[in-house]
Amino acid sequence: MSEELENSVREMLKEETWTRAGINNFTKNNLVELAGTLEKARAEGIEAEIKAICDEQLTHTKDSIVALYLSGMISLRFGSLDNSSLTNLIDIFEKNHKEALVEYLCTSILEEDPSNKYALRKLAEYYKATNNNKIWELYEQIVKLDFEEADMAKLLAAHYEKEGNMEDAIDYYKKALLRYVTLKNLTAIKEMWTKLVSLIPEEFDFFMLVQRKIAKTISADKSALLLQELYT
Repeated sequence: MSEELENSVREMLKEETWTRAGINNFTKNNLVELAGTLEKARAEGIEAEIKAICDEQLTHTKDSIVALYLSGMISLRFGSLDNSSLTNLIDIFEKNHKEALVEYLCTSILEEDPSNKYALRKLAEYYKATNNNKIWELYEQIVKLDFEEADMAKLLAAHYEKEGNMEDAIDYYKKALLRYVTLKNLTAIKEMWTKLVSLIPEEFDFFMLVQRKIAKTISADKSALLLQELYT
């Protein structure tokens, strides 16, 4: 059966080449069918063989959708740090305005690797463009994974404040402030400091922590001037 599946993949690649089947005719159903092929390969223990076939195809046809998908998803399952096949495929989908395929592929990647920052950010971009409320859950995941992500922490804080959830709002404002200090974004530091002073003026220990972090992170002359502005 394994040889039959390998031959089936070879035939798909040949058909894609011969018919010049491209992105215009590619649909979500096609990806679903390829996902089925992946599951068969996994069940038969021949993912490495299927990947090798697809990688060979990519040396000749770098934009083969079938090869990029199968090779990329198998690499993901193998825990490879090289996501280039999948990022290239998403780029092809984006350039051809195949937003539904971007969403499906990113979701598939996250089912296999929930911490995949690239897929999380791409899916967040899609949800933002479509005003999908799921974006807040993605922002939370990204903020938890990326300790330098300050802007999304600020967006989450404002979102929860608007909803009246002040506990989470303050938590994310704090995260945003500390991360802006790390990024040395003076304007954002002032904005978040002022916001938190209005919300939690009694949390002296937190503001002292921020002050120490500013003195440690930012040059002496700039930090002295910044602290002076913060306390006036």
